[in-house]
Amino acid sequence: MVRDNLGRTVLSQKPKCNAENCSEHPVEPARPAQEQFPESIKPGNQEPTERERQLHLQHLNQHSPEEESETWDQAEAASKDLPTHLRTFRSEEEHMLVKRTHQQLLHSGYYWGSMTMEKAHDKLTHTPTGTFLIRDSGQPDVFFTLSYQSSDGPTSVRVMLNKQQFSLHGSHKTFASLFTLLSFYCGPSCKLTVPLRKQKPELLKQLCRRAVVRTHGAENVNTLPGLSTHMKDYVQTYPYCM
Repeated sequence: MVRDNLGRTVLSQKPKCNAENCSEHPVEPARPAQEQFPESIKPGNQEPTERERQLHLQHLNQHSPEEESETWDQAEAASKDLPTHLRTFRSEEEHMLVKRTHQQLLHSGYYWGSMTMEKAHDKLTHTPTGTFLIRDSGQPDVFFTLSYQSSDGPTSVRVMLNKQQFSLHGSHKTFASLFTLLSFYCGPSCKLTVPLRKQKPELLKQLCRRAVVRTHGAENVNTLPGLSTHMKDYVQTYPYCM
């Protein structure tokens, strides 16, 4: 069963989770020591050509600051409307971490905001195994919930935050950011595969942003030649390639 709202229990038809089968939440399988703590998303199997790199950068630079500023302003305004059912923050550091995570989620495309477990599972019902989304949790002491399509059907698991570390409920593995957690569980031996995005098709500038991060790495974006300051800021609003 999945507890998603306070005092509310929803029965599922999936078998109980244990450390081996991980049907309720994607607890990590045994891995070689060097793969235990992945720090970033691995690039695809095929390296992009120099021509493709230049096209990504060229396309990003073709967007005017005026075009993007409205989107950023809307995201910033939405970020101030955090759910009011949540507990108070334990510290200023936790407040800033959740605020930054929420702002980046607004740019991710797979954050669905306030959504019930039933609606999330309905969205995932006919998607391929491993498809996932992030939504606001219905629990008053939890900020976010991961919902994904498992081999037994849609499943939800709470994303816990303790001492500025994110983890999945029932797992002892912790991460400094929600996105590092997601990239880990998107690994070849884990449950998650692709995010379910709200907007289809995606904007080309969003695809290019992820391609730039995948090709050059988020830590190198500010040093890229030929990329304007405004476009570098745009890339840094969501410096991940999932």
